[in-house]
Amino acid sequence: MPPAPVVVGAGLAGLTFALAALRHDLEVTVQDERAELGGGAALTLWPNALAALDHVGWGDAVRDLGEPVAGGGVRRADGAWVRRLDPSATVRALGEPLRVVDRGELQSLLLAAVGRDRVRLGVRAQSPEGDLVVGADGYRSVVARHLDPSMSETYAGYVAWRGVAPLAVDPALAGVVWGERGEAGVMPMRGGRTYWFVTSAGAEDQIGPPAAHWPDPLPDLVAATGREAILRHPMYDRTMPRRWHDGRCVVIGDAAHAMQPGLGQGGCTAIEDAVVLADLLAATDPVTAFTQFERRRRRRVAPIVRAARTAGDTLHSSRGRLLAPVARRVPQPLVLAALRRVAGRSAWEAAA
Repeated sequence: MPPAPVVVGAGLAGLTFALAALRHDLEVTVQDERAELGGGAALTLWPNALAALDHVGWGDAVRDLGEPVAGGGVRRADGAWVRRLDPSATVRALGEPLRVVDRGELQSLLLAAVGRDRVRLGVRAQSPEGDLVVGADGYRSVVARHLDPSMSETYAGYVAWRGVAPLAVDPALAGVVWGERGEAGVMPMRGGRTYWFVTSAGAEDQIGPPAAHWPDPLPDLVAATGREAILRHPMYDRTMPRRWHDGRCVVIGDAAHAMQPGLGQGGCTAIEDAVVLADLLAATDPVTAFTQFERRRRRRVAPIVRAARTAGDTLHSSRGRLLAPVARRVPQPLVLAALRRVAGRSAWEAAA
């Protein structure tokens, strides 16, 4: 009899897994402690995530939600360019442009695809229950804590603010800005909107976002975003659980490998996880599937988690001022090769 997974968490990882499992005719149900879904600002989907969504037949529907971005680059806080990426070279390296999508719209699309009747809201997972449990319950995962009660977290030393402004910006300004112990970013979205973020090193309770010293269009974007719509998150560094499964429960996405946001791969690798796990469960017994999943996905994501931590530590310390002069000296082919290994269309296939 095929497995009937119970998914804990109706976020990106959980709904994508449910969608992929249904493609294999696995009976799946999803539960979430929230009374209603929604929230979040925007999400950058790199080609690795889009390729994984293509594998389950939903790549084009997700692309339709997002604005393609291939140009832009990195600027300093004074607005000067550190590096500009050639759009055609970037697309050749990665396989296609990345897409910036509204999180709420993406969640609504996935929820409709899975079927509202398969999703139970307002269900708090005190402990994992069910013959086969997929923990997709995020950074503070109950399922991950069940697998490894010794997991720990530490404050990463900076706070991030994010929002979506009802303003369009020049697509040529897409990308990130490296500042004094902080970072900012601008990404165009569909419908004349723009996703922005700002980070700042300092205490967990600092007030912000500190937008005035960032170059245009960031001050205008922050000002145009309603105060209640600005999301504020102190950043933490959490250890991976020592094991990702126990033969009955398995964790995916942030529950398995929460990472700092600097590489934009948290959501993307969660999508990869979901698709790979569903394929394995359809092909073999759960214990074998979980074992293969953990081995393959640890190999894929562990270097990304480490790189994201290094980027976060560097950008929010005095060492950050060294980034611009070093980055200028790196040839573009090397930059694109590094991006391709992490975020290109073929990157996830190497681990699947």
